[in-house]
Amino acid sequence: MTGMPWLVVSNCPLPGFDEVLSPLALGSVRVHASGCSPVPDGDAMTFEVEAGGTSIHLAADRVRVTVSQRNTSPVYLAAQAATGRFVVGTDLPTTASAFASLTGTTPALRDDIGVYCGPLSSVVGVERLEHLVELDLRPASGTWQCTRTRRVNVAQAPIRFHDALLAGEAQVDALRAAIAGALSAEQRAGVLVSGGVDSGLVAALVAECGVPATAYTIGTEWGDEFDDAAEAAHAIGLDLRRTALGADDIVEALPATVRAFGHGEPEAIAIGVALTAFCRGEYAAERLLFTGYGSDLLNSGMATADDIDGDIGAKVREAVERTRYSSEFTSALGAERGYRLTHPYWHPGVLDVALATDPGVKTFRHREKGHLRLAAQALLPEAVAWRRKTAIHHGNGLGANLSQLIEAHTGVPGGTALVYRALLTSQIAAATHNPLASLTGRELYDRAVAQVSSDVS
Repeated sequence: MTGMPWLVVSNCPLPGFDEVLSPLALGSVRVHASGCSPVPDGDAMTFEVEAGGTSIHLAADRVRVTVSQRNTSPVYLAAQAATGRFVVGTDLPTTASAFASLTGTTPALRDDIGVYCGPLSSVVGVERLEHLVELDLRPASGTWQCTRTRRVNVAQAPIRFHDALLAGEAQVDALRAAIAGALSAEQRAGVLVSGGVDSGLVAALVAECGVPATAYTIGTEWGDEFDDAAEAAHAIGLDLRRTALGADDIVEALPATVRAFGHGEPEAIAIGVALTAFCRGEYAAERLLFTGYGSDLLNSGMATADDIDGDIGAKVREAVERTRYSSEFTSALGAERGYRLTHPYWHPGVLDVALATDPGVKTFRHREKGHLRLAAQALLPEAVAWRRKTAIHHGNGLGANLSQLIEAHTGVPGGTALVYRALLTSQIAAATHNPLASLTGRELYDRAVAQVSSDVS
């Protein structure tokens, strides 16, 4: 297992967990925590799953979970209706293994371990709580009752911004507020920069705050955007540090990425693994790291300059809904090494402005994110503001080369999805044996590759 922080809450003793990690008891509520600590709140305590969002409130004989609209980091629930036993957790392998130890069953993966937009997870019998859900677990009539309610979900926000420049400026102002809020308790920050408008705008707004800041750009042995990032950082006035990740760095980070996401969707993994590797390598001196992730979701629905026809509004809503369940913005990717990953475009205020923007202005000048590019010209050189979009995993070469690397290791065409499945299976098995087991990413990866190669041969 990797050293990712996790929390598991149950209403019964957990064989295999109690022996290696003494639980904290609140009445019959039992709390196991590794690498994280709930915050005391009188006679109760609260665990913040995501900053300013999803939280777990623990008290004597009561567990309450409040899931945010963004649903950035997952909370899982496994419950046995006949007995009232349950497990609530923040990490899929430990949640699945805890429930298995509680019920004497063996965890089983679904046939499809991709992203489910709803309550299903990759493990049969374990659900991922949906966004805007409030879950209340407490004793009643000799057993435990589970009550859940769903706060109002505004399917489509009323459109408030119809002018391209005003819409772009409103989003810049929302970004400015989100960044200032994140910096309120920090003395310095790092910013991940690719050289495009999204990360460039975040970097410019961080620099505007006046705190010491460093720009970082991540490449791999297969590709990088170092020159574009250097142009943006120089224009903003930030020092730029270049990080070139090797194949071994990526392999080491793959198990942690699959675990943090709780699924094996290949494109999401290709996007997230570079950030995981960067954090695990501790390349940034600052512990607060800003990214430009999420702008494409809100402002173009992942459309490119060659694909902006059609209903951009529908594409945006679909992309936002999927991201609520993909875990792509989970803080878990950096938490193991003490990094606080902050994605300003996924801040509630920025999300609100983006969803209230007329989709027509998002293609101003027939460019994706045209309204944002227009407003960004006040802070960035025109060449940066209007630079052609390059997806993160294409700029660093992982989009084209990660699957080839895995297939070369397994000798199995199309073996990438099988390896991700084996990585999830092996981490659940390791947690079942010992939830605190210490295995390197390379060990887990090599086991998964060997398993896939053996199964196919």
